[in-house]
Amino acid sequence: MQSYCGLGKLVGDFFWEKQQLLFRFLAILENGISDMDKTPASRLAENVAVFIQQHYQDEITNETLSSALHFHPGYIVRCMKMKYGVTPVQYLLQFRIERAKQLLISTEWSIDRIATGVGFQYAPYFSTCFKRRVAMSPLQFRKKYLH
Repeated sequence: MQSYCGLGKLVGDFFWEKQQLLFRFLAILENGISDMDKTPASRLAENVAVFIQQHYQDEITNETLSSALHFHPGYIVRCMKMKYGVTPVQYLLQFRIERAKQLLISTEWSIDRIATGVGFQYAPYFSTCFKRRVAMSPLQFRKKYLH
């Protein structure tokens, strides 16, 4: 009788091991399917966003993106609008402004240095863009969040 109980325990353990394996397999499938659900256009938009985040300090145009990612500029724009609701140039501007906000709060760099550090050639243009997006100048922003 004891051997039967021992066998029952082994069968029970085997059952639960199979259940755990099944759950792991289903989790792997679910993650894989969510990646497969991404359309080529969505993946391209994500690649564009990554490229912009890595090269935001450089001059980036639709043509730059086109030659770097090997897609037509118009298609890249459509993909970005579909995924993020903005063009690549608008995405770049948003990213630069967000990076500038971080630098305004975390450094004592001059506005000019921050402007060139985030990819703007001219500090006055940077200040204009910043004020349009944030509704205050870079200096006002720094004073507001540092005090």
